[in-house]
Amino acid sequence: MVSHTLDGASSLYPPETRLEIKQNSAFLQLPDELLQIITKYMDTGTFFASLLTSRRFLELALSRILLFHHLERIPGLTLGLTDLPTPDLLLFFRKRAAQNGCAAGALANVTKYAHQSPGITMSNAVFIPSDPSQTGNLAQLVTTRYDGVLQIYDLAKDHIRRRVELHIRPEGGCSSTRIEILKVSFSPSSRDLAVLYRQKEHSRDASPFPKRAESACDSEVYRLVTFHRCFAKTLGYFYDSSLQETRDIETLEDQETVGLAFASNGNACIAWKSPDGLNKTRICLVGRNEKIMEECRYDSSPDVLDIHDPSGLPAHMYKDRVVSNCQFVDNDSKLNFYKAGAPVHSWYTSCPNPAEEESGPILSNTASIDIENDGTRQAFEVGMPYYGIHTYSDFSCRISYFALAMSKSLNKYGRTDVFIVHADSFLSLGSCDHSMHLDKGRKQRSWAALALLAGFNERSAQCLSSLGTVVAISPGGTRIAAANWSRVLVWSMNPRVLYQGELQHYFPARDYNMRKGIGRLRPTLLSSEGVVHKMRWGNEVQLYATTDQGLAKWDIGHMSEGRRENLSLAYDVRPETVVAAPVTGRVAHQHSPRRA
Repeated sequence: MVSHTLDGASSLYPPETRLEIKQNSAFLQLPDELLQIITKYMDTGTFFASLLTSRRFLELALSRILLFHHLERIPGLTLGLTDLPTPDLLLFFRKRAAQNGCAAGALANVTKYAHQSPGITMSNAVFIPSDPSQTGNLAQLVTTRYDGVLQIYDLAKDHIRRRVELHIRPEGGCSSTRIEILKVSFSPSSRDLAVLYRQKEHSRDASPFPKRAESACDSEVYRLVTFHRCFAKTLGYFYDSSLQETRDIETLEDQETVGLAFASNGNACIAWKSPDGLNKTRICLVGRNEKIMEECRYDSSPDVLDIHDPSGLPAHMYKDRVVSNCQFVDNDSKLNFYKAGAPVHSWYTSCPNPAEEESGPILSNTASIDIENDGTRQAFEVGMPYYGIHTYSDFSCRISYFALAMSKSLNKYGRTDVFIVHADSFLSLGSCDHSMHLDKGRKQRSWAALALLAGFNERSAQCLSSLGTVVAISPGGTRIAAANWSRVLVWSMNPRVLYQGELQHYFPARDYNMRKGIGRLRPTLLSSEGVVHKMRWGNEVQLYATTDQGLAKWDIGHMSEGRRENLSLAYDVRPETVVAAPVTGRVAHQHSPRRA
């Protein structure tokens, strides 16, 4: 494979160093010919940012040769642009540069909401995505406090609104009861919230003397509480502390919770890490059947079962045995299992009934892909498709899936390459329901690589952290964000152009390998706002992240101007009463709440 080092990619330089020339008046007094030579050899992101900082640079940009030079350095089709007038060509360049995230690290509007409270734990915070099928439904942020309180915020386009505060009611609790929230999850379909917590009862006979303290041990129990999402015509969809369901969870001594997933039917999957440090994970499926709990233990260290074409796979592949997270997919009929810190799941299985004693086989998502275009195939872990395109023809439907694929072997730089891969599925008109089911894309066998995500550096010794790599993909598939510790990279693309297959016209010549037929996407480094725990795109231009400092939001739209705001979750969010209008299209009569 070719070297993936980013030659001349100043988009990875610290964002604060890109606009230092804006105050240097002597530099702007240079002759036009010399300034045009300088702007020609600028990085495209720096050139784009200079247009927004000085009228002199904007006047120099009215050069068709200069504009076409920089247009050819960023991904996108340039066919048909020669007939555009120069002012329109300049406007087109500005839009194209913004779509590709050029200079986003310097031009992004960044808003930080500090939690400013020692009791709030942002590491347990979760994002609830918006439901596109419901008008006015917003994405939400759920944060936790040390005293068993959950705070929910609405993530509107221009502001954050405090929605509701939920309180866990411990069963049999008293003044000595302490609650420790371990994990929070939600069901993507029902939007119910699940909270796994540990309830401790401090002994009244506690003593400061060690021997007496050992004899008066504290008791603790594990419980799973569910907050059901409800609906009322005057409130819309909401959560309420009075509508919670609690279940006892059996656990072994000294086990640590590493993962929690929740399904719409009330089933929960909990991953426990072995305390002895060995590569063992205990995975339990906890069911909901009139509060009669059963458990199903999965084998978390399976042999890799290659369900795809095994031809060309290497004889020896490294195998991680510890499951650190889990996720329900495909209408809660399957479970994905993740290695520690991995952005792509490694195994999956069908969900049995929790009352069954044996689980189904755990399958590997390993696929063989010809990257070198010479017939040799390499092993990749292919994630769930994140985007799909459905097209019609006279007799059949074509469904194209896009997914991330992570190499199972290290390259010569000691890194794991990550690609955008593509697969097609063809169905007859009679058998296709003409709707997009991304979960079905995992069954594809023939994947083809489209683009390398340069700079991803998964498992690189220089950027490996205890949190692993956090990945977020925008709803339209045009942005991929990856965070490793406090370093946030964003790749931009147009999946519909990639789908058409004319990659040599989409990628710049320096970023397209003609022999392999694969392009290279260069990232943009966003300004660091703290150690990133989770991320989610609100739309194609707004990225949210929970960090050790609180909540951060980057707006990288074409109207961004580099504005910075430092706010507080405790004081600067809008109150829950700021919007009290009934749901659009609903009759505003008071009704008792019901389950959604």
